[in-house]
Amino acid sequence: MITTTVFHRLGSMALAIAVTQLAAGVPSQAADLNAKRTFADRDAEDYRPEAPSIWRGLYWGASVGYGWGESEHYYDRNDNHGLATNDLSGGLASLTLGYNYMISPRFLVGVEGDLGFMHLSADDKVIFDGHVWKSEFGPLWGTVRARAGMLFGETLLYATGGWAITEVDEVGYGDAAGQTAYNQSVRSGWVLGAGIERAIAHGMTAKIEYLHMDFGSYEGLSENREDYAFENRIDLVRAGINFKF
Repeated sequence: MITTTVFHRLGSMALAIAVTQLAAGVPSQAADLNAKRTFADRDAEDYRPEAPSIWRGLYWGASVGYGWGESEHYYDRNDNHGLATNDLSGGLASLTLGYNYMISPRFLVGVEGDLGFMHLSADDKVIFDGHVWKSEFGPLWGTVRARAGMLFGETLLYATGGWAITEVDEVGYGDAAGQTAYNQSVRSGWVLGAGIERAIAHGMTAKIEYLHMDFGSYEGLSENREDYAFENRIDLVRAGINFKF
């Protein structure tokens, strides 16, 4: 009888202790599970897939396109000559070297340079009181530009801008001796543009790009000590292929 009572009391005490321990352990286990879920969720949130390697590092390419330009010619002779304009157009091509750097999985910055050939020309034009204007841009042209863009899958949308050069060959022949105006040299200026580029194969992308180049004003004096000036601008659209090194 006494033994049964003792075992009964011991069993009750053991059950109470087990229930107490179980009750105490449930919140602890729940906290551990919540912590594990929190860390897992954080890892999932922090994870971002890396951009394909084609958008990182050094690349080279080639492009062809079409350009159109505008030249303005001012000549001051007794305040009666004024301003004339000429429109030029033609083809162009270039080789490209560039470098891309990913600042995040979707945002890209880089630098790109071009060196190429262009032939933009216009028919000879009679201006003022009989001056003959001959105008041509090229053959040399080039740019050094910064690029910044955003990736949408395998497609990059970007803006670009920097420094540009072009060779200019313009002469305004006067209708009398000493009135000739020259603009014959390599001119430099600024360039802005935008483009779309898409990965099309392993290590290869294709792009379509628009650029606007402005070469400012060149001023001079004719042999007759009369002021003249030329202003030159070029717009172009081109398609190109780039290859990752």
